Amino acid sequence: MINSPVEEIKNRLDVVQIIGEYLKLQKTGANYRALCPFHSEKGPSFFVSPARQMYHCFGCSVGGDIFQFIMQIEGIEFGDALRLLAQKAGVELQKADPAFAKAKSERKQLQEILEFASRFFEKQLESSQGKVAGEYLKSRGVLPESFETWRLGYAPDAKRVLVDFLKGKGYSEGEIIKAGLLIKTDNGVYDRFQSRIMFPVFSLQGEIVGFGGRIFGKEDKNLAKYMNSPATPLYDKSNILYGLDKAKLEMRKQDSCILVEGYMDVILAVQTKTKNVVATSGTALTPFHLQLLKRYSENLILAFDMDVAGDSATKRGIELALSQGFSIKIARLLKGQDPADIAKEDPLAWEKALADSSSIIDYYFETTFSQFDKTTAEGKKKAGGVLLNVISKLPNKIEQTHWIQRLAEILEVKEEIIVQELAKVKKDPIEIRKFADAQQSAQIKKGRRELIEERILTLLFSNSENLKKLKEADIQQMSTKTQEILSGLQKAENLEFSSLEKIFSKETLKIVKHIALLVDLKDDEEESEDEFHLCLKSLTIFSLKERLEEIIKEIRKAEGSQESLKLDLLLREFHEITKELQS
Repeated sequence: MINSPVEEIKNRLDVVQIIGEYLKLQKTGANYRALCPFHSEKGPSFFVSPARQMYHCFGCSVGGDIFQFIMQIEGIEFGDALRLLAQKAGVELQKADPAFAKAKSERKQLQEILEFASRFFEKQLESSQGKVAGEYLKSRGVLPESFETWRLGYAPDAKRVLVDFLKGKGYSEGEIIKAGLLIKTDNGVYDRFQSRIMFPVFSLQGEIVGFGGRIFGKEDKNLAKYMNSPATPLYDKSNILYGLDKAKLEMRKQDSCILVEGYMDVILAVQTKTKNVVATSGTALTPFHLQLLKRYSENLILAFDMDVAGDSATKRGIELALSQGFSIKIARLLKGQDPADIAKEDPLAWEKALADSSSIIDYYFETTFSQFDKTTAEGKKKAGGVLLNVISKLPNKIEQTHWIQRLAEILEVKEEIIVQELAKVKKDPIEIRKFADAQQSAQIKKGRRELIEERILTLLFSNSENLKKLKEADIQQMSTKTQEILSGLQKAENLEFSSLEKIFSKETLKIVKHIALLVDLKDDEEESEDEFHLCLKSLTIFSLKERLEEIIKEIRKAEGSQESLKLDLLLREFHEITKELQS
């Protein structure tokens, strides 16, 4: 009988299905693998085990069940992960459940406030001002079904209409400010969004986390055309992509992502059945955006204007994407047109622009040489500076060589000269170094001893008879954590998780599950019968060598202080260990 909602959810959901919604999984034997979403890597070290209903990355050591995965990938608390997975599993959480109480977190409260605000904005489209805004959207090409899909709305031209509505729902001004909907001044508080067409911004799960507002109905030049929610516990524009909640599955299916700049670009593009489209919503590509996109595809198509000669944030974002191994193309749009205009006026032209998209490096070459004269020394120098900076970001040497040859040919110089100049280019911008450092800090590097002990534990799980072959002297030379695991295994009735969960702490159980998954992923070839003994011998040798290093340090110290008796004992131990290592 299943009493816990957690266990019921685990029984109804499959770890491969849940993780497969976020990552491109490849089947390998009885298991699946993918590039780890939690650290930067070139080869897949992230494995999912259907049999054990768990995942583990052998690069950064993260792992667990579906709850741990959702908490890590979404950056949410257990209660929120429970609520999300319960909804997927069709499990109703009772208010009496402690887990349900935990789910009623600050995050949940902010989401409720934003949900009420969105309903308020939607309702305002029925007002006299709102109807005019609605007609404007229709004139731009927004279809009736898109109003509902994207939950478009209108913020009226009034200072406190939203705050009064939300206070009537029982929320304080402080809570509404925290949700990013109010601005506080010396004269009091007033609605952040006034006289604006409202675009709710959604999380990956489709929950509202913030808003974007386009000015409508006012001619004041001091007012920004677009206004976004400020940074809140739910919203940070540097790691949110508009439309990703609706585009993610199509991105995986198409193995590509179309990147545009604005809300309307996304909405009208989707109306043409281009469903793998997202927008950066007023910010350049960030490392966090790229990390999100990499879960679904490494192929990007840019559908917006950019200044390749200027040191713009857009250019830096693209170079960062190139350095991360993304394949980038650019859709050629007519000057002065944006995706929304083309999608509305000529959907076939929009489809053709996407189909005819060309390499971003080709685009860099074309636009750069349209600005600089390649027949003059100064023009060659400036064009080379722009293009070498881009070429230096390409991680693939074959691709890099291709563009080096192309640049040498156009500039009519030797390839060796281009290579020399390329070596002078600073390859890692600050953003890339910071991102790489952050990723590297999450990885756990294992030493030789740890790897040997890990293999010993793997062989124990593979064949429980090996437990009987362990001697006390073998156990004593292992780390404290490994000794703890061995002690638990010797007490366990069997090596099933149901038995082990009663013995080990949560932290130790994570290590045990990691070892169990290693067994599942072992090669088909059977291990040698002597491998277990060879591993124990290797550990002994490693321990003896460690002791030798300590003795050498102690001998030097004893010689310096002229402790002849201690020196004699150390030399005797040194010769005994040396003899043992040679045997």
